[in-house]
Amino acid sequence: MSATKIGKQREQRTGRKNSTEPPWNVLLHNDWDNSMPRVVLILKKVLPGMTIGRATRIMYEAHSSGRAVVKRCHKELAELYKERLQGEGLTISLEPAE
Repeated sequence: MSATKIGKQREQRTGRKNSTEPPWNVLLHNDWDNSMPRVVLILKKVLPGMTIGRATRIMYEAHSSGRAVVKRCHKELAELYKERLQGEGLTISLEPAE
């Protein structure tokens, strides 16, 4: 079986692309327009698999340091999360992950 065929089968099974694209960080910035509980609920609502505990830690990091990494993923997905989170009223930016 060729490497290309194996790669395509893996993509079909996992739904993930095999890519060398560098990851991007979705950043949450502290703001005074959203309450802490509201930020936690939005993160849980928008991001698949986000738990209340993890959302709380992300919210608190943004609150105390000014920003926090919400998600690290490929650029297209990062842009989608940014759009959805901004649509809920959060202050979000993207940056290439190191």
